[in-house]
Amino acid sequence: MAVVRVGNRLVAAGERGLIIYSDDSGRHWTQAEVPVSVTLTALRFANERDGWAVGNMGAVLRSTDGGASWQRVFDGQQAAALAEQAAQAAWDAVKPDPNNADHPLNLLLEDAHRLVDEGADKPFLDLRLQADGSVLVVGAYGLAYSTTDGGKTWQALMKNLPNPNGATYYGIAERQQEQYLFGEQGVLLRAVAPNAAFAAQTSPASGSLFGGLTTKQGTLMLYGLRGKVYRSAQAGAAWSEVQTPVDASLITGLQLPDDTVLLLGSAGQIVASKDQGQTFTTLPLKTRFPFTGATVAPDGTLIITGTRGLLRLPAASLTAAAPAGRAIPANSSNAAKP
Repeated sequence: MAVVRVGNRLVAAGERGLIIYSDDSGRHWTQAEVPVSVTLTALRFANERDGWAVGNMGAVLRSTDGGASWQRVFDGQQAAALAEQAAQAAWDAVKPDPNNADHPLNLLLEDAHRLVDEGADKPFLDLRLQADGSVLVVGAYGLAYSTTDGGKTWQALMKNLPNPNGATYYGIAERQQEQYLFGEQGVLLRAVAPNAAFAAQTSPASGSLFGGLTTKQGTLMLYGLRGKVYRSAQAGAAWSEVQTPVDASLITGLQLPDDTVLLLGSAGQIVASKDQGQTFTTLPLKTRFPFTGATVAPDGTLIITGTRGLLRLPAASLTAAAPAGRAIPANSSNAAKP
């Protein structure tokens, strides 16, 4: 489901709580010690030792040894209880008419009670490590939480976010001081600085947005359903829709060292742009499966994760007619056993 480069190490995470790491550019992998068996959806590292992962059932994990071992610091049951406490406190401070079913605080409290009743079944789908050391995690049905002390205590943020329909957040994007929350049905929120409040934005998309990428040059791209890409050239610039040559969902993306932008999708497609997302072409691949994550290994190899394990593509194949690549299925000798 996700792969990141941490110095000279690669760390990947996915189903059944599996986390694996490689110190030789993805040729061989070692399975990490993980305290959960739920699907993990996203990884982030603050430095070569301090890492975080989120996933299903509200799982939040932390590593302090470069991804070799992990500890659970938050889960869905804690998240539900915390949401109920925060909603009740907000309701008590105002005490709106309980018969007014449309009052925002009545709706907030009703949603919080439902979270507790339904149990720890909601996934977190992305996270960001802030410059001040705090951590923001977001996920299904508008869930959002933060911690400022390494996961010892958490705060529920839902009442502070203008998302009245509880749309799922699929990701968080950053550009300079800006932060964006994006997701289901094109929901889009923006904060002008890391500690500023999020405000609802007019979204350029009507369909769901699954990923976001900010280039070194400052262009922000959001992408998702039906191969749609929306780009903003600089902070404050309007969004423009870019036509791509694919119509399946785009899920993840990255910028290569030569500044080429790659976006990868649910049908095993890769589209490339050499002009900051203004135009895209398709890279022909013989080995295709739904792609979920990508990074560049220390040796320049492109490492792609997906539903069939890991794919290693030589850098040369990204600038020429791409060969098939070498697929590493999850049950091969080079992949950790489930």
